[in-house]
Amino acid sequence: MNDITNINSNRAHLNSNQTSSVKNRNEAKEENSSSNASSMGDRVTLTDTASRLKDIEQQLSSSSSIDNARVAEVQSAISSGDYTVDNDRIADKMLAFEDFMNK
Repeated sequence: MNDITNINSNRAHLNSNQTSSVKNRNEAKEENSSSNASSMGDRVTLTDTASRLKDIEQQLSSSSSIDNARVAEVQSAISSGDYTVDNDRIADKMLAFEDFMNK
């Protein structure tokens, strides 16, 4: 099939260029790492992004996803009989969820 806009051929050309540049970068990294490894032994270094992700992961694992103050507030409202259910809001959320799942 002829593509008069050349979108597909341009996309294929870009993909092949990206693949070759990634290969070139990987080969350069391998050359650098092999020369460094032979002189210094095996070593692992993390990028700044990897270090930040590790810190964030540790923070998330140590924090609670439960809002204890909100739980206490709802428990108190239920106990005292002051907790009310907003039926319209629940119905709206259910319909929004159904719409989301059907997409």
